[in-house]
Amino acid sequence: MNRADTEQLNPGSDDILDTMDRAPSGTGTQAEADPGSTEYWSGLCRRVAEGDHQAFDSLYAELSPVVYGISVRLIRNSAQASEVAQEVMLEIWNNAHQYSPGTGSIYAWASTIARRRTIDRIRSEEARTTREDRNFTVDREVAQIDDDLMAQVNSEQVRNCLGTLTDKEKQTVIDTYYGGSTYAQVAERRQMPLATVKSRIRSALQRLKTCLEVA
Repeated sequence: MNRADTEQLNPGSDDILDTMDRAPSGTGTQAEADPGSTEYWSGLCRRVAEGDHQAFDSLYAELSPVVYGISVRLIRNSAQASEVAQEVMLEIWNNAHQYSPGTGSIYAWASTIARRRTIDRIRSEEARTTREDRNFTVDREVAQIDDDLMAQVNSEQVRNCLGTLTDKEKQTVIDTYYGGSTYAQVAERRQMPLATVKSRIRSALQRLKTCLEVA
């Protein structure tokens, strides 16, 4: 999560990100109660809810390693785990008033948030991958239709109609239909965006259809 994203969630979040960056390792402002006691964490969360940055320093130093550890074990990606950990700590800053010792320890509360956030991230990534797979399947189905169309005409007609395409369109069609490459492979090989390859293929196929129908 970058600063711009965080500002949309919380207009005053710049200070909190600064707190996250400078959080000490295992030290911080002590509450009146003994460190580690229920009263200590309850009082610390009360102060965080009131906007006490020093209290958040202490809370961050204690909880962020736990939060990151849970996230990285579930998501198995250190970069995404770090992003999730930042989101979790920001949620804790915004919702510190919701912590209640009666519902469990401070670690259990933070762990619950971390698991929920991480699972949300995993589901989001799975949904994105599913959409990409679905688009790939549709692309190949469309390609098969056009394969069948071109199979009905002789190679001379195809060669003649390929001559009506631009050089870039022709190369993309040859890579895809005669080279057996997927759209993604063509995009990688030609070092161009996948959307450009798809757009170029659509344009080329439309030209070919028109030409072959006339021929």
